[in-house]
Amino acid sequence: METKVKHKTKKSNIITGLIIVLFSFLISTTGISFFLLYRDTIYNGVTIENVDVGSLSVLEAQKKIHEHFEKSIDQQSLELGYGDKRWNIDGKDIGFSYDYTKAVNEAYQVGRDGSYFERLQKIVSLYKVPYNLNLVPIIDQSKLEGILIDIRKNIDQPSQDAKITKADGRFHITQEKVGLKVDIDRLKGLISEELKNNYRQGTVKVDIPVEVASPRITSESLSFIQELLGEYTTQFTAGNKNRTQNIALASKTINGTVLMPGEIFSFNEKVGPRTESRGYQNAPVIFKGELVDGLGGGICQVSSTIYNAILLSNLNIIERINHSIPSTYVPKGRDATVSYGVLDFKFQNILSQPIYIESYIRGNLLIVKVYGQKVDNKVVKIESRQDEVVKRTVEVKFDANMYQGEEKVEQEGRDGYKITTYKIVVENGVEIERKQISKDYYKPQKQIIVKGTKKRSAAPVQKTQDELKPKGEGEAGVEVIRP
Repeated sequence: METKVKHKTKKSNIITGLIIVLFSFLISTTGISFFLLYRDTIYNGVTIENVDVGSLSVLEAQKKIHEHFEKSIDQQSLELGYGDKRWNIDGKDIGFSYDYTKAVNEAYQVGRDGSYFERLQKIVSLYKVPYNLNLVPIIDQSKLEGILIDIRKNIDQPSQDAKITKADGRFHITQEKVGLKVDIDRLKGLISEELKNNYRQGTVKVDIPVEVASPRITSESLSFIQELLGEYTTQFTAGNKNRTQNIALASKTINGTVLMPGEIFSFNEKVGPRTESRGYQNAPVIFKGELVDGLGGGICQVSSTIYNAILLSNLNIIERINHSIPSTYVPKGRDATVSYGVLDFKFQNILSQPIYIESYIRGNLLIVKVYGQKVDNKVVKIESRQDEVVKRTVEVKFDANMYQGEEKVEQEGRDGYKITTYKIVVENGVEIERKQISKDYYKPQKQIIVKGTKKRSAAPVQKTQDELKPKGEGEAGVEVIRP
């Protein structure tokens, strides 16, 4: 029996197809084809959400479906859920509507694509098999995002990194906390997809995707910080209170820094701008080869001390620049100048585990220590070689207000130096690596001597008592008239 039904259906489809082909042929051979192909309305048999729009112009069809579906928009809603929490959002609050223009334009285009015969075939087939188009729901993405951001505040929980501190010679670790984070971009995609597929349900339900926010630093990784990798100490004049305060502020900011594997430390990013509002004072700074007062004077001693501690820890230097004149607190070739927004000191943790930087003041000493996991017996030494002393030149000026033979030193000047610095790695007492890490040039400054050109006047000749007597008194040298 089933076989006979299938055979009958197949036969019916064949007959229908032949009728359509024959009808198309008849139309194409008559003037009817011109009327069908070039009419300016939507072809009969085209529907939008099963609403007939055949024989209507684009504007008429758009008005019809807008009036038909606009009433249902007020019943449209969105329900978002996470766990036992629910948020119900009215469709109007997210600008829910339909893309009527798109649907009507697509309806108008049915039967207008393809060749002459293909178009006729499509138009004729619509009389037997109507062509239905679905509406595409649209929402105001800016309104939706605003609501989602508010919802996210009720779900998100920021992760907390594990922390490590050093007190009484021991490290203390605080456990990390895992957080939660709503994936808004993914949520918006899910909402669009659900609205597209299930908008006829009235209320569209979507589960909010929430990701686990893992902390950047874990207690497990911090547990590897145990051994001293390198340290360096410099001395300063504690009596210079402004400079001492600047050093203390920068040192305190850096103390406790944890650098994960591969991370880069930037001195300027860590310490920040050296401003009066942040407690920095005026103290001598090197500017264009001269010592002048400036905010944050003394900061370069902190960067230079860290530089040496990092070298001795065998870490990777990314950016470092020497001063224009040698520093008094570190050997030549081992200083690192910084200037916020201009010059920076950077290094990278190339180890497989995190490092911890300890920076503090004891008396008039600045001490920087680097801790981590020591996996070998390597010891780093730093050597600086003075390649050349560039003697200062002497400039002589002349001053007409100074007497000849007088002179003064207007500018003492200084010699310049060319320095090459090496890092030497020793393992079990044997040198295994010698690497040049810098070639520095400290420019000389000329000496200026001022000499006088003013001539002294001749001293007056002193007359004797005899020369001062009046002539004619018979004294030597005086003409005498005898009788």
